[in-house]
Amino acid sequence: MTRDEIKPEEIYINTNEEAESILKNRLIGMVFGLFFAHVYVALALCYTSIDDKGHFHTSWLALFGTFICSMIFCYHIGISKVISEKNNGIYGRYLAPLISPSLWGFVLIVIAALSIFQWQPWFVQYSAWAWPLAFASILIGYFIGPALDKMFVALGKLSRRA
Repeated sequence: MTRDEIKPEEIYINTNEEAESILKNRLIGMVFGLFFAHVYVALALCYTSIDDKGHFHTSWLALFGTFICSMIFCYHIGISKVISEKNNGIYGRYLAPLISPSLWGFVLIVIAALSIFQWQPWFVQYSAWAWPLAFASILIGYFIGPALDKMFVALGKLSRRA
């Protein structure tokens, strides 16, 4: 097949397939980053205590691991979002919010708060709702995540002007 026989839509399909394979790899990186961030948060919570004098003690190494895995997760989200927007939204209209950094930031904050609340005496009667609420935060974040992204971009532009 010569160059003249190649149709533009065939080239577009090939670039879409290539971008989709890159995005699949990025999704795998996101899943591993998110999973290991949760493992390290669990380790940090497990080794956290308050002594008789009210001093807070935790495993700083586990918190550092959480930070590194979260950065890996956020890196893959950012790259995936750029690739998706560049190629006319390969994920499409309905899956695009799932790569919103604000959505996953919101979910991580809810999970961290629920992990802490779950062991508090006043929360014991509601502890069965902790993890279903964490999953519900994904649904809530799905709708507010893209709006928060736009707000943060606008705030960033305003702060650079000042």
